[in-house]
Amino acid sequence: MKQVKILFIDDEEIVLKSSLRILKNSDYDIHTAHSGEEGLVLAGDSKFDIVVTDLKMPGIGGMEVLKTLRETQPDVTVIIFTGYATVETAREALKMGAFDYIPKPFTPDELRDVLHNAVQAREESSGAVMLDLMAIVSHELKSPISVVHTTADTLYRGYFGKLDDTQQKTVETILRNCQYLEDIIRNYIDLSKMEIDDMESFKEDIRLYEDVVEPVIEIPEHKTNMKNMVIVPDIQVKPGVYGDPNLLKIVVTNLISNAIKYGKADTEIKTGIYEMSDAYVFYVHNEGVGISEQDVKKRLFGKFARLKQKGTEGVKGSGLGLYICKKIVEKHSGKIWVESEEGAWVKFSFSLPKKK
Repeated sequence: MKQVKILFIDDEEIVLKSSLRILKNSDYDIHTAHSGEEGLVLAGDSKFDIVVTDLKMPGIGGMEVLKTLRETQPDVTVIIFTGYATVETAREALKMGAFDYIPKPFTPDELRDVLHNAVQAREESSGAVMLDLMAIVSHELKSPISVVHTTADTLYRGYFGKLDDTQQKTVETILRNCQYLEDIIRNYIDLSKMEIDDMESFKEDIRLYEDVVEPVIEIPEHKTNMKNMVIVPDIQVKPGVYGDPNLLKIVVTNLISNAIKYGKADTEIKTGIYEMSDAYVFYVHNEGVGISEQDVKKRLFGKFARLKQKGTEGVKGSGLGLYICKKIVEKHSGKIWVESEEGAWVKFSFSLPKKK
């Protein structure tokens, strides 16, 4: 992780020394300036992540420092030092784009907390920008990779003549890598749509089977997959629930795609919906390598988690699919879990609460 570079600007030597003493054991790269003029020169010569400036200084004051940095380096986070007599001015600084202010005199915890919050806000903002960028790139890649996948699948099925063994293995490699790229593209697009810590609860009245499960089962890549795995639905109930059908389709798509990817060829994929006392449950069961108890407990739903299972050495993935599923289900006030016998089978289930 990149070291955070911080510049403190204050005409009081004691404030600068106190800040350095409080942060001496931190991982920050700290620099100091004794005036607004000196601070702006340093900021112009070197790239800082955070600038902490006093408001009241001879010559160029903190408001002018803030204004200049907002114009010349809008990505710099600015924090204001202020005496109690100038709190109103500090609030004006917040309106101009300052991140926060620290009243003088300040405690060590007050300084550390504001800086920690500033660093965290920068990381979250950077992550959101990166997700947006990944989504744009993923959308651009989606169409050409789909064309390659479709063409390779046509060759694989022998529509242009029978392939010999070497050609067949080569096309299989192309198909596996296309599937891997399509999984990554889908997951990054999904993630960009639903880094959903701020999403509100969903209140749309939907039909779980007709609006979510059935359309995913009927996707051609699922119905006529390379492993010749047949999807067998056992729909005991067709309930109405509250939710976002597009996000819930992401969950069902991930679970069925994984069942195909990690399942045993020429076997059944069992899916179903059943009723519990306070919820409805959807599940996907497949035969295959299964998942170890340790991975189930510690890694399975983690972000970018990739499991190393015997028998799946050639299978690639982004490590995002199950993380996305968990986030979506939890935001629907539901639960997701897995049962497995390693080397034999795995069953993923998620529940959604009944409508009240």
